[in-house]
Amino acid sequence: MSSGDGAEGGARSGPAPRPRMQDIAAATGVTIKTVSRALSGAPNVRQSTRERVLAEAARLGFRRNDIAAGLRSTGQTMKTIGVVLGDLGNPFFPPMLRGIHAVAAQHGHLVISADAEGDGTVERESIQTILAQRVAGLIIAPTGTDFSFLAQEAEFGSAIVFIDSAPLGLTADAVITTNTASTRHAVAHLIGRGHRRIGYIGHPPQGYGAPKRWLGYCQALRNAGIEADAALVRRGLTTEADAARAVTELLDLPDPPTALFADNNRMTVGILQSPSYAACHPEVVGFDHFDLAPQLGISVVDSDPFRVGSAGAELLFRRLADRDRPPTQTTVRAKLIVHDQPAFAPLRPRRA
Repeated sequence: MSSGDGAEGGARSGPAPRPRMQDIAAATGVTIKTVSRALSGAPNVRQSTRERVLAEAARLGFRRNDIAAGLRSTGQTMKTIGVVLGDLGNPFFPPMLRGIHAVAAQHGHLVISADAEGDGTVERESIQTILAQRVAGLIIAPTGTDFSFLAQEAEFGSAIVFIDSAPLGLTADAVITTNTASTRHAVAHLIGRGHRRIGYIGHPPQGYGAPKRWLGYCQALRNAGIEADAALVRRGLTTEADAARAVTELLDLPDPPTALFADNNRMTVGILQSPSYAACHPEVVGFDHFDLAPQLGISVVDSDPFRVGSAGAELLFRRLADRDRPPTQTTVRAKLIVHDQPAFAPLRPRRA
């Protein structure tokens, strides 16, 4: 694992003070008690007053601390961090969460987690909900592509770390993997096995990882003197069923690919679900491990999600210990794991 420090222009004077109910009261000309009642949705507050209080709270970036309020009433204390993961239905993410839990436990913190369900809107709502609980810090494995909405939280000094992808629209600590280099190595492995027609099955090209994996594929072909063939590429796929249909299209071509690269584990599973895969059995390498890969003889690029999660948690606690340091990007190297497959025998082109 390697790490490098980012840079920001100018000296930092520390985080901006977080707004308080007193600030809202002063700006709106009402009492702190009225502010509290308006923010909690109490019924006996004039609608015009409630709207004025809520508007000022939004302008200042004020958040109610529901958990802290409840603990104060019972005399308890609790140390927590929040986690929002892209899609817990994807087997890639649970090991990542376990890595976070392991490090949080070492620091005496509990973990509050949320599932973004692969939906950018759900992700944003989950982030806002967890931040409202005044967690010590937040770790995000992103689904969305624009996190500029968190700029105010960062200005207030919130500790936020992104894992698996660096954020777009925000400067923050991040743990990434070697998307381009590891994909290039995986495709070069297929070329070394004798393949010249290598199909690409990929998820939507937005965000952080997908464009870098596509770049690695293109670089490997170019390094080997192989011209990229658009007919062998299917990108923008979101489900296993999408990938299965795309593979059927590719393998039904008059001159089909003899090997396939899948840019995430769901794309790999989709390849295996295609009836044409069972008939033609092209060699496959997929980005991200999945449980049956060794038994099925599918080589994978293992990005070690447990290590990514634990590295993210370690980075978060470093940020909590020193909020004024420049943002850091840590890299966890993904490695190619080759599982035995039959030696390559070129497929005969289909007759038109």
